[in-house]
Amino acid sequence: MTIPDDDPDQKPAKPASLVPGVVLLILAGVLIVITLIKPDLPNWLTVTIAVAAIAVVILLLIYAFRVFRDVTRPGGSR
Repeated sequence: MTIPDDDPDQKPAKPASLVPGVVLLILAGVLIVITLIKPDLPNWLTVTIAVAAIAVVILLLIYAFRVFRDVTRPGGSR
């Protein structure tokens, strides 16, 4: 007895949500613009905003890697 590869009861994989990536991208952009404009803020606050921007960019890269890995994996979101 063989089981066919194309099972009609099998649901197609759901595509990855881009909402977290867009939110992280917008947040990183806002933080970077605030740092570049350099409003009249205390030095510690400017440094904190810059560090937060770097952390958000790193999180965005991690999320992009996870989405890329899920999409390119056989049986992924294709």
